[in-house]
Amino acid sequence: MVSTSERGAHRRPRAAGRRARRDRRRLTGGDIARGILRTVGELLFTAGLVMLFFAVYEVYGKQIETDREQQQLSQGLEETWEAGPDSEPLPGSADSRMYIPGLDLQWVVVNGVQPEDIRYSPGRYTDDDVAGGDSADAGQPGNYAVAGHRTAGIFWDLDLLSDGDEIVVEDRENYYTYKVIEEVTVTPDQVEVVDPDPFDPENNDDPQRSLLTLTTCAPKLNNTHRLIVHAELSDTRPKEQGMPENIAHMAPEDDGAAKEAE
Repeated sequence: MVSTSERGAHRRPRAAGRRARRDRRRLTGGDIARGILRTVGELLFTAGLVMLFFAVYEVYGKQIETDREQQQLSQGLEETWEAGPDSEPLPGSADSRMYIPGLDLQWVVVNGVQPEDIRYSPGRYTDDDVAGGDSADAGQPGNYAVAGHRTAGIFWDLDLLSDGDEIVVEDRENYYTYKVIEEVTVTPDQVEVVDPDPFDPENNDDPQRSLLTLTTCAPKLNNTHRLIVHAELSDTRPKEQGMPENIAHMAPEDDGAAKEAE
């Protein structure tokens, strides 16, 4: 026969085991805090990855789209030039090509600087965009001003230009070579940088210099300021004389194919 005291002795270990299990299930304030911190950390890590992927796409992913659109613009530009001066303008109002040999870059330039105009191409400021007067044609007195996004496919490396570097603009008849004379960072409200003569406002009504101005956002991946590159015309070369030597290696593929066919 088992006594009462013996039965109690057998029950005590079982009760102690239940208490131990209850103690293990009980969460402390520290446990809760650590859980919250771990969850927040995981969310921040995920958000960081998303932002990183977005930044990579903004820098490099859009270049694929830009290259594709530029090929179409280039083909249309050549067809428009071949059709003659009385032909219908190219869709997108493209009328010139720009080369920066020092960066080994070239683009078709379109008319207009609205977001839809310069999504895949640099855009030339039109008369409505220039407060100080009319926008000049390439090679003519005044300011041939061009804006572009700070993306890998457009003006990402514009800050690498320095005084003396060359920029070539091609229209239907000529190649115009400009040499960089100034690089400056300004605030977005300093719109006088695209005036006919940003160096001497008194000449805006009758500019004497033939200038080219490139504008883009600064710093990279931000738009708090504007990077401005000013250049001045140094040479005009008729197209029947061939491409200038400094951009001969950058001849569009369509041109090369046409020459081989001849």
